[in-house]
Amino acid sequence: MSETIMANKAIFFDRDDTLIEDPGYISNPDQVSLLENVPETLSILKGMGYKLVVVSNQSGVARGIFTEETLGRIHKRLEQLLTEKGASLDRIYYCPYHPEGVIPKYRRESEMRKPNPGMLLAAGKDLDIDLKE
Repeated sequence: MSETIMANKAIFFDRDDTLIEDPGYISNPDQVSLLENVPETLSILKGMGYKLVVVSNQSGVARGIFTEETLGRIHKRLEQLLTEKGASLDRIYYCPYHPEGVIPKYRRESEMRKPNPGMLLAAGKDLDIDLKE
């Protein structure tokens, strides 16, 4: 008898105008504001057994609008607001790169930048997600 190993199922979300309001480039954690019904929806999906994953292009890093450290604080604020409402994400992936960036370290093409599949492939590996499903 062989044992079937089930990979996780997941739903991938963009961050801006999907989970939080997007007033432009968010550069301060105080600007994070959840969209209506997001915590409830995420809780329902989590209850259905889905991994919940954010994949977000964040060219503001390459453009010098904010740093990766600031972006980390923004994402911590997002997670805190969700936790306060009884919801959670499994992982947040972001791409800081852009070919027209002003910060040399981040000025390049990247497989991580949507529509390329890099963030999805990383999530598939990290969270044991069957991307074919």
